[in-house]
Amino acid sequence: MTRSWGDGDLLHDGAAFDDLWVPKLVETVLVEAVRLTMRIAGRVGPSGIKNNMPAHLYDWADQLAQVETEELGKGGNRVRLGATSEQITRMEAAIRWPIVYLATEDDLRAALQLYLKCKALRLRFGQACKERGWPRATAYRQRDRALVEIAIGLNRDAVPVDLRGIEIERPRTGRVLYEDE
Repeated sequence: MTRSWGDGDLLHDGAAFDDLWVPKLVETVLVEAVRLTMRIAGRVGPSGIKNNMPAHLYDWADQLAQVETEELGKGGNRVRLGATSEQITRMEAAIRWPIVYLATEDDLRAALQLYLKCKALRLRFGQACKERGWPRATAYRQRDRALVEIAIGLNRDAVPVDLRGIEIERPRTGRVLYEDE
């Protein structure tokens, strides 16, 4: 009998797959937590160069021309959406996972931290490893091992899988997980 991804996402004996933490899921939640942290907290450090120009004032002719070209209101301020209390609670819990589940594994924590930073900022992990003098293959192994350790710890502690508001990349339907004889 062949089992595949689908609506049931089944493992052996009908056990639901959706209530287990797997490394890819841990990675997705951690990356989302880091991105949310960066969005809420903003940039840390010196503010950099600021523009001291006064705000541009539009006269009536400018506004009329913007209406004719359907550009009126498009140059306004951007609104940054905040986070809900649920998102913040999940983010705080996820940020603590490396501290809790990798307490004695400094190398794993460092590799995972660098990887999450690169994913959140859309930088190249291999290049960041090269800049630090880390062998890339070793850094990837440490990252993978860190994600596995966290997933094992979350499953052991029966932490519920809560994916509300998180985009998860799922395998294509029909992909074979395993085959029974």
